[in-house]
Amino acid sequence: MRTATRVLVCMALTLIATIGSAMAQDPASPMVGTWTGNVQQNLGDWQFTVIMTVTANGGETNYPEIDCGGTLKRVGSANGYVFFTETITRGRVETGGKCVDGTLTIASNGEGLSWGWVGTYGGKVLVAWSDLVRK
Repeated sequence: MRTATRVLVCMALTLIATIGSAMAQDPASPMVGTWTGNVQQNLGDWQFTVIMTVTANGGETNYPEIDCGGTLKRVGSANGYVFFTETITRGRVETGGKCVDGTLTIASNGEGLSWGWVGTYGGKVLVAWSDLVRK
């Protein structure tokens, strides 16, 4: 009898965990899609466009005016924020381009996304930000 009770308890706990997981909304879900905006940064006075495609596990970035782009790997989420690492695959500074790897944080801000990027190069902290709209 104890074995049967344990099996039923285990099954009930598994069912509760499955239902809870299904009911928990992934914060990236409403953020999935293609977004665009004008980027500002802490160093330099030039602005450029970001086009970002977000998927469930990552995505891609494109910076057309500076001929750069990269891949995003989702590394976590908390309190409505989703965090990514960005690896530049086109236009790396080491190969004569203008972009460096960094981290991205996005959060919903109503109809759009707040977008923040942080990286380092040459011993300096680089910070960029934008308000994105769905493309």
